[in-house]
Amino acid sequence: MAKSQSKKNIVLLSVWIVLVLLTILAYSYNPYERKSTSFEKDLFAVENANQTISRIELNGQDFSNTLEKTGNSWSVNKEYLLDASMQQVFFKLLEQISIQRPIVGENSAKIKQNVLDSGVNVNIYGNEGLVNSYTVGGDFQAMKSYFVKGEDVYSVQLPGYQSYVAGIFEVPENDWRDRVVFEGIWQDMVSLKINRPSKQAVEFKYEDRLLRIQNQQADTAEVMNFVERFNYFFVDQFLPEDHIALKKKESFDKAGTIEIEGLDKDKSLRLELFKNPEFNAYLVHINGKEWAAIRNERMEKIWIELEKL
Repeated sequence: MAKSQSKKNIVLLSVWIVLVLLTILAYSYNPYERKSTSFEKDLFAVENANQTISRIELNGQDFSNTLEKTGNSWSVNKEYLLDASMQQVFFKLLEQISIQRPIVGENSAKIKQNVLDSGVNVNIYGNEGLVNSYTVGGDFQAMKSYFVKGEDVYSVQLPGYQSYVAGIFEVPENDWRDRVVFEGIWQDMVSLKINRPSKQAVEFKYEDRLLRIQNQQADTAEVMNFVERFNYFFVDQFLPEDHIALKKKESFDKAGTIEIEGLDKDKSLRLELFKNPEFNAYLVHINGKEWAAIRNERMEKIWIELEKL
């Protein structure tokens, strides 16, 4: 009986060891996910983007944008300054971007082809040459972004955020642009003149080291608080020629003009403003050339503050 019980104990011990091993293997095995060691999660990330990157080429199906560093400034397509906030957001994304998982199986080929057919080709350069190259696309409705590099397709995310990462690569030229239209502060102005329909024109002129309102009495501090709104004055959005508001611009009423005469004549500015109640922004014609928009609530606040002077 003792020998028999001993054999039983050995058999049970062997079975227990096998079960433990199988449990460990089962726990570590996931047939739907490749092990993290099979790919680099930061394959598309750029460490210290501000120092590493000198040029980014974004080539879509119907657009081509190049962001390039020259000296200490960045340009868009060698024509416009790059908006500082857009640069900050984009570079932070490039630093933090992470692969969620590789796409494998039946859908892989279809997703890859969709990205290659309709996505954006991205080439990132540093001082030593090409840093990375890939194609970006995705599904905005599903908030899914896919990056294709070589033969591989990856689902990509910003850790901790549910967002359409591919969207920023698809931004049109006008949205990359610096939106400042007066590059200066009140001390760079000779005069500021505001004219509105059925209202008396209001003019401010530089006198005794301040901008002073003309032809009426007003508190100097209130005047300076108002004119400082035009320091580095910006529009909220530049509009392409085919924008719906421009197609309907004949339905907009004249809302006034803002004229800034600069110490530097090249910085002088004339804005013609138009309003339509059906739109949530004023149309702005800049120096008789290009069009932009300024949000209603921002422009209305300027009018209200002007009335209080």
